[in-house]
Amino acid sequence: MYYPEIVREELRAYEENESYAVITIVGTDGKTTRKHGKMIVLESGKTKGTIGGGAVEMLAIRDAKDAIRTGNGGLREYDSGSLSAKTGLACGGKMTVLIEAFGCRPTLVMSGAGHVGAAVIPIAKSVGFRVILVDARPEEMIAETIKKADQFVAVRDYEEGITNLPVEPGAYFVLAGPNHDCDRAALAGALKKQAAYVGMIGGRKKIQAIFERLLTDGFTQEELDFVHTPIGLDISSERPEEIAIAIIAEILMVRNGKKRPVGV
Repeated sequence: MYYPEIVREELRAYEENESYAVITIVGTDGKTTRKHGKMIVLESGKTKGTIGGGAVEMLAIRDAKDAIRTGNGGLREYDSGSLSAKTGLACGGKMTVLIEAFGCRPTLVMSGAGHVGAAVIPIAKSVGFRVILVDARPEEMIAETIKKADQFVAVRDYEEGITNLPVEPGAYFVLAGPNHDCDRAALAGALKKQAAYVGMIGGRKKIQAIFERLLTDGFTQEELDFVHTPIGLDISSERPEEIAIAIIAEILMVRNGKKRPVGV
C-alpha cells in the first residue's frame, strides 16, 4: 500500500472523529521481513498497510490498540528471533517501530451562530475541539459561521434538537443563542446530556429568570449549579472575540481539572 493511502485514511478518521494509531518502522537489525513499512490501526480494529506481517505485526497491532486506549505510544522493539521457535519464522532480526496514537477530539456544541458563536468556533478548533454548531436560523443567514464549524445541525426547537443530538458523554456546551427563550430551551436540552461543561451567556436577570423557569419545569438546583454562567472568565470585555477567549479559557480550566481562581 502506498503511504498516501494511509494519509488519506488518517484524514478520514480525523474528520469522522475516530481514534487511531500509526505504526512506522524506524529501525531494523538483522534479517527481518521488511526494512520499511507503515500501517494504520483504527479503533474498530481494522488496519491498512503493513510492516511485514507475521507475529511481529500482530504484536505491533496489539500494542497499537493499547496505545489507542491509553494514549501512550512510543517506540517498541520486537525480536523475531525469540518468536521463531513459537511461530516458525525464518527471520531472526529485530525491528523497532514507532507507535503514534491519536485520540478522538473532544466535542464542543456551540448553540447559536451569532457574533460570540462565530468567534468561539475557530478558537475552540485551534485548541483541539471538534465543533458542532446548532442553530434554528435559515442557513443563508449564518452561512459564514456554518463554514467555520466541523458540523452544522439545523434545529426547529433548541431543546429537542440538543436533546436528540448524538454526542458522546463528556461533551462541552456553549449556549449563546439569539434570545432568552432559545438559551432556556438549549439549556434544558444540554442538562439532559452527560456533559463535562455547560456554559450560558447572559446577565444576572436573564440567568435568574431562566433558572426559575427551569426549576418550575422540574430541573433541580443541583443541575443548575452545574451551569457556568455568566459564562467565561471575567476579563471585563464586551468584544465577541475577547469573550470567546474567556469562554475557551474557562473550558480549558474545567477540562484540565483546575478551579476558577477566587475573585475571577
